Amino acid sequence: MNESLPLLVKDENGVRHLILNRPTKLNAIDYAQHLRLFSEFKSAATDDSVRVVALSGMGRGFSAGDDLSAEPFQGDDPFSDRKVNLEIGSGPAILLESCKCLRNLPKPTVALMHGVALGSGYDYSLSCDFRLATKDIRYGDPRIDRALWAAEGWSFKLPRLANLSLVSRIAYLGEEMDGDKALQFGLVSEILSGDPDIRTSAQGFLNRLVSVAGDVYARNKEALLNSLDMNYEHAIKQQI
Repeated sequence: MNESLPLLVKDENGVRHLILNRPTKLNAIDYAQHLRLFSEFKSAATDDSVRVVALSGMGRGFSAGDDLSAEPFQGDDPFSDRKVNLEIGSGPAILLESCKCLRNLPKPTVALMHGVALGSGYDYSLSCDFRLATKDIRYGDPRIDRALWAAEGWSFKLPRLANLSLVSRIAYLGEEMDGDKALQFGLVSEILSGDPDIRTSAQGFLNRLVSVAGDVYARNKEALLNSLDMNYEHAIKQQI
């Protein structure tokens, strides 16, 4: 594994670790990094050796969100026909598609968050099946303060993960959560130590997921996601 790459891919006992590796920028995510993540999510979905996907960050935090200081992307842009106004370009399109791919992966997905998990880092975490965080995490979406919107769909996911009356201040005012508040709201499954790093602290949880991952997990996940917007009768028919 080349430790200088901006996205590290490490396979460990059935777990594919996707590790954001731009620590000098608090793992802020530029367009190229979104493309890398999208590609790795698609690869993990079809790789039989991968039973669990874990997303984490190197250095002082999970991710500070989008890299607002990044130079314009110069490579081949598969979403060039989906640019939006306000000079945002095709960034929202790649974030939407990447998060959708992560959310629909037929395998357990886990966000391991420490330090900060903001903006698009928050978006990716809400697309995972499980979110584990350190107690001192700064967690949420400050983009409302910049008059930006929930472009990748967290406005759909957030009220399905937690009672909207609890999280309205986060959704509408951009307020941040620490680990205890995120756990209280049901957005975090477990509080972990960040010492020596969160990947080590999460090993027991990840091993448990490896032991249950498989066709049954994939079918249950598909049924749960498909049932979110169905009435009871339609949801039951999908499982017969």
